[in-house]
Amino acid sequence: MSSESYLVVGGCGFLGRHIVEQLLERGESQVSVFDIVQRHFDNNVTFYIGDLSKPEDVQNALHKSQATVVIHTASPAHGMGKAIYEKVNVEGTRTLLEAIQQSESTVGKLVYTSSGGVIYSGKEDITNVDERVNYPLVPLDAYNATKVEAEKMVLDANGQGGLLTCAIRPAGIFGPGDRQMISGFYGVIKNGQTKWQIGDNTNLGDFTFVGNVAYAHLLAADKLENIYPYSSLRDPIPSIDISLGNHKIPTSSARPIGPNTNPTKEDLAIAKKFNDRQIDEGDIRPVLRTKMDQFANESSKDEQGEEGEGIPIAGQAYFITNGEPIYFWDFARTIWKQLGHTPPYMIVLPTFLGLLLATLAELFSNFTGKEPGFTRFRVSQATQQRFYDIEKARRLLDYHPIVGLDEGMKKWTSWYATELEKQKQAVESEKTK
Repeated sequence: MSSESYLVVGGCGFLGRHIVEQLLERGESQVSVFDIVQRHFDNNVTFYIGDLSKPEDVQNALHKSQATVVIHTASPAHGMGKAIYEKVNVEGTRTLLEAIQQSESTVGKLVYTSSGGVIYSGKEDITNVDERVNYPLVPLDAYNATKVEAEKMVLDANGQGGLLTCAIRPAGIFGPGDRQMISGFYGVIKNGQTKWQIGDNTNLGDFTFVGNVAYAHLLAADKLENIYPYSSLRDPIPSIDISLGNHKIPTSSARPIGPNTNPTKEDLAIAKKFNDRQIDEGDIRPVLRTKMDQFANESSKDEQGEEGEGIPIAGQAYFITNGEPIYFWDFARTIWKQLGHTPPYMIVLPTFLGLLLATLAELFSNFTGKEPGFTRFRVSQATQQRFYDIEKARRLLDYHPIVGLDEGMKKWTSWYATELEKQKQAVESEKTK
């Protein structure tokens, strides 16, 4: 428990609800929610109902809550029009920042929920990229275009009037409370389409349990004032092996041993042995920092007498994932199986044919005026590499996933199966009236 007063903007939404719950679970007594509707919580939470794009509504919530920390999660779901994205993501974020920067505001910290998609154009793979990658010249869609604009505003505001800000970039959020992604996977079952596979299923993607994303926001809020010492970049970080166990692969125990900027002959011999797959129990690979590593320069600064500076937590963006990339169709088939369905057989279509069929489906939908169920965007999601390097969040925020991919998927599908049963009972109840 801290002495902070929290205002969660969009606190009744999918992610916002989990953030509020985690704040309450750790004993925070000053937790408020600003949202356009009121739901989910009891008297432990103070509600401020309003429109994020209206200055008077936002100022009222900030003034009455006396918030010192604002966690801004509000954003429309995917698949809505550009106008609503502009209103909430851009205009709403600008309104919030202007209200915070007024002289009477008590807010000293702002954590913004961005998106891993802010660097994604949809035209090329994302393979273990980190935060050094620039925004694309042409964003994937209106949702991500407005997320880019909002993220820039938030990061530019860092340091203005003493305000500390950062942006959290989650990728593929899933878990209890999500009705969008899970409905898409369930719709494939209902439509009898699970036998189809587009692409060869060699593309890895990141999916992130919602509780882990909420946890990352709290870590960011707690640590925004901190400076991360250069010397700590030389310390190992533990592997992420919640679901798969301890394996010497680049995303787990092989990666975090470094940096070793001055390898000895013995270090190089061990590295060669590892690369040649001559692995003995207890061997440790001495990972060597290179210019390709985002902390290559910083890791040596303590040797140059610059230890006093370090890396500020504020003013930065952080990718957040489960740290467990998975092949897309493996993820899909696991969900289907947990929902009680196994495809009868499999028909594999090459990616180019999938894109062609999706294009025809979009043209047909334009002609009929109906929403297409099969789009080029969905084909790209199912066939492209899209996973991120989360070393920055792991080191600077001390982030680690608290729920593994396997456990998270079970929690998600179990919750959704319960929701489906409730819907079924509601329909049966209506029939008997």
